Amino acid sequence: MRLPQAALMLTAALMITGVLALAGCAPSGDVDQLQNGEQSLRQMVADDRQQIDALKEKLTQDDDKIAQLQQGGGQSNDFAALQERVKKLEQGQSVSAASPTAPGAASSPGAEASPGAEPTPGNEGALPPDATASTPSNAPPPGPAAPTAAPMTWQQAATSELAAAQTDAGARQYRAGLLAMKAGKYQAALGKFQDLQRRYPKSALSEPAEYFSGNALFELGQFDRSILQFADLTMRFPEGRYASAALWCEAQAFLKTNDPIDARLTLRKLVDDHPDTPEATAAGPLMASLSS
Repeated sequence: MRLPQAALMLTAALMITGVLALAGCAPSGDVDQLQNGEQSLRQMVADDRQQIDALKEKLTQDDDKIAQLQQGGGQSNDFAALQERVKKLEQGQSVSAASPTAPGAASSPGAEASPGAEPTPGNEGALPPDATASTPSNAPPPGPAAPTAAPMTWQQAATSELAAAQTDAGARQYRAGLLAMKAGKYQAALGKFQDLQRRYPKSALSEPAEYFSGNALFELGQFDRSILQFADLTMRFPEGRYASAALWCEAQAFLKTNDPIDARLTLRKLVDDHPDTPEATAAGPLMASLSS
């Protein structure tokens, strides 16, 4: 973790106070002011330490939960049986009626009838006993889950933005920046986006311009600056349309700087603040891998 700024400021204040006191040339008013500043900085350092201790405690709790999940302590026998059933279906094998299933599996859409079983109400469309022989081996398992969307890339976002009609102030600079990004001219794109934000700070395009600025810095290898850019976006637009994507990119930038602790803290904020997003879904496995 980086040394908090308050601690650095406190150290500098203490050094200045000590030098002035030794020299005997400091006016009493200046000394009082420095002492008051020193007291304030001490309080800031204490607050920072409390926040760090709280974050460490939360990380420890997360590690315990992840360890329990990895050990499979919460997996039931029924769930293990359901996994075996899906595996057999993927291999094109028929499943015996005696195989245990998870609660509700028998009524799943597309579930096959047991050999020799009589049709039951609501199950008239079930396959006959000998139909499994002609079933394609690559038939999907019963009740497949909906595919999970992957986190949006800046390339996908840029394509979507260019396809939309932009009528806000600064639209010309914004589109020029997007085109430069797609052409790999990241420094030029950064200039366009920064010009937009400087000239039109209240434009609706200010948030996406800041998101693409962070990605331009990331592509240029300026990971520390990209972290600051993404963090600024999430502070200015905590519920913005690019807030979750910015947190995801910020975590990637922390990983590029070999800072897995801050990466995990950023991913935790992503999951807590935006739980129903593709980025939050992808954050879970990444946090688990960082804790191993």
